[in-house]
Amino acid sequence: MTPRMIKSLTANQLRPQCTAETLPFKTTAELEDLPDILGQDRAFKAIEFGINVNHRGFNLFVMGSSGLGKHGLIRKYLTNISQDEDAPSDWCYVHNFDQDYKPKALKLPSGQGRAFKKDMKNLVEDLGKAINAAFETSEYQEQIQVIEKSFQNKQSTLLDKHAEQARQQDINLANTPSGFMLTPIIDGRNITEEEYDQLSDEIKDDIEEKIASFQEELEYLAPEMSRQRREHNIRIKKLNRKVALFATSNLIKDTKRKYKALPEVVNYLKALQEDVLHHLEEFTELEEDDSSGESSQQQNTKSESLQRYQVNLIVESGKQKGAPVVYLDNPTYQNLVGRIEYENRSSNPGNNFTLIKPGALLQANGGYLVLDAHKILSAPHAWDALKRSMYAKKAKIENLDQAVGGDNSVTLEPEPIPLKVKIILLGDRNTYYLLHEIDPDFPELFKVEADFEEEIQRTEDSTLKYARLIASRTRKFDLKDMDAAAVARIIEFSSRMANDSERLSTRLRTIDDLLIETQYHAVQSNSELISELHVQKAIDAQIERTCRIQGLIQSDIQRGTLMIRTENEVVGEINGLSVFEIGKYGFGQPSRISASVHLGDGKIINIEREVDLSGSIHDKGVLILSALLASRYTKDTPLSFSASITFEQSYGLIDGDSASVAELCVLISALTELPIKQGLAITGSLNQQGFVQAIGGVNEKIEGFFDICHQRGLTGEQGCIIPEVNVKNLSLRKDVIDAIDQGQFHIYPVVRYQQAMELLMGVPAGEEHIDGSYDKDSINDLLVKRLCQFAKNRKASQIVL
Repeated sequence: MTPRMIKSLTANQLRPQCTAETLPFKTTAELEDLPDILGQDRAFKAIEFGINVNHRGFNLFVMGSSGLGKHGLIRKYLTNISQDEDAPSDWCYVHNFDQDYKPKALKLPSGQGRAFKKDMKNLVEDLGKAINAAFETSEYQEQIQVIEKSFQNKQSTLLDKHAEQARQQDINLANTPSGFMLTPIIDGRNITEEEYDQLSDEIKDDIEEKIASFQEELEYLAPEMSRQRREHNIRIKKLNRKVALFATSNLIKDTKRKYKALPEVVNYLKALQEDVLHHLEEFTELEEDDSSGESSQQQNTKSESLQRYQVNLIVESGKQKGAPVVYLDNPTYQNLVGRIEYENRSSNPGNNFTLIKPGALLQANGGYLVLDAHKILSAPHAWDALKRSMYAKKAKIENLDQAVGGDNSVTLEPEPIPLKVKIILLGDRNTYYLLHEIDPDFPELFKVEADFEEEIQRTEDSTLKYARLIASRTRKFDLKDMDAAAVARIIEFSSRMANDSERLSTRLRTIDDLLIETQYHAVQSNSELISELHVQKAIDAQIERTCRIQGLIQSDIQRGTLMIRTENEVVGEINGLSVFEIGKYGFGQPSRISASVHLGDGKIINIEREVDLSGSIHDKGVLILSALLASRYTKDTPLSFSASITFEQSYGLIDGDSASVAELCVLISALTELPIKQGLAITGSLNQQGFVQAIGGVNEKIEGFFDICHQRGLTGEQGCIIPEVNVKNLSLRKDVIDAIDQGQFHIYPVVRYQQAMELLMGVPAGEEHIDGSYDKDSINDLLVKRLCQFAKNRKASQIVL
């Protein structure tokens, strides 16, 4: 009785073949650029939908792994469509003459913001010149002199009346800058202090009594003179206002006329005119010297006061074509919302509205804002600020301390600006699903998801398009042209990345890196074209740079530190295959799995599980194999043995069910005492019906075991057993394929675990007969007999007890 023959895979089944002969060009110079990223039709339709639906919440979350070209596609698409859209309005902040800490936002048509700012600067300068010129006219000076003369006459009349009363009592009344002064008169003249001190006490008492009585008269004089001065000042102000109004009206009317279509600007100009008339003193020309008597600080104060008539242009769209497309690489709170800067000033410190700076929300207003999800989520308060702005449809500029309620000082509160912007978030799928789960605002604000494909179907048409994509990328990075063989090798490499011979990877970043590296090798060899040799050198160099850990492990295996057999036969030992991921590099490694059995109650001990070194998926695989044994071989009696299974020399967490077929086979070997060929390694997941299911990393697993065998010397009896469903995933290295083609190494695809047992033990599995028995001396026959013997022994031990 011989085992059924399971054919090893042939060389042409081991890598998705693509040759220069199958491609309809000689070099990439013959190929046209690919206009769009390949294979993203579904994502592209979602993007078009999300961009064109202008309703609340229909913002986009573009998801997919990094390196798929999401950024490039989104920004290119937005740039193209934005060219045909209207440019957004300009926005500026101006002084609020009613509440100076609440600057007003003015909206102007695209391109008029800078003109308005210039017009206002010129207007303020012209107003100052007009006011100063008006105040220097002879007519104005004459009216001022009339008012001054009238005031002086009234003051003199009032003062002379009281001075005469004082002289009658030999007291002189004088009006000084510091107030009224009363001095005694003797012999018709004012006496000095020295003369006063020489007077007798009787005369002094008489003089002091007269002065005290007259001071009561002065209690009326001071308020009256103050009232007259107030009336004088009012007349001066009225005259100044009248003159200034006449001098400035035409200037402001001309500006109003220019912006008559903008009511908010006209209202601002009206308020500005009224404010100017109330602050005429601030428009007097600053002298270059100190002849005016003003200090430098006073002059600076005047300049700062005039600053309130400036215009802070925060959004200007006149120089751009179409709607803005903004990508914010560093979405901090300030960069997103904007900020209010501070400076030390002689007046109103911290309330300078010209220091208001816009954020990306305002810069993208009327267009599109592209953000990386993980960046904005990691920036403190930025995510909440974005959601508040989206809900309110307004951009409110306030510093972070104000937003979180930590700053109670008086500062600027700029008027919020209406916001109309499409937000596009870029992130991975885990971020998208996590936000959907934990943030109730997220599904309300981001109703459209665009999911990027990581692979595309490999067909003749898509292969040619992939070649065009490669040609496009070489031109983008200014690389040499590639011959057809080089393109074919990259296409094979792409299938390897996709882990599927029937698919191609869309991870452009990895392809771009490879293309750039091929350029280096082509330059080193002074080649005019990038050839297949240069591509292979780049692939090998990438592996060489990252395979140090793999080399150390393989060295430990060769030196016997890690015990792996690749020859002979052993009972209860098998070579399983696993994959290690270190950074961006993954490699396969064989692991020895052993099993031991003894009389017991049917418990199969997973040693890794007992010491908390086993993941839940691996535990599931062990439970499945114990259930399969019981249901298939001891339907009427309970399992009467106990077993332990372990990964030898394993010191870290083990997870995954790709070793469950290996664990079943090694357990059957221990039960039947049939030895397992150590030249074979196996990988595969087991289900309860005994079928072998697909696993991941099949290429790395095969290559990892091949490397160990090759280093020890290939015998022609070595190979790997894999699930048949994984054959389509094969894309092996050329040296592995060559060894298989020469019959030095083998790959066996299996559908059921019985096929794996036959390959490993060299004995037929045995067909089941109608009475439930199996072919004599087959694996299944020996297994049933051994299980029955365990059951008898257990029953006998229970009777003795």
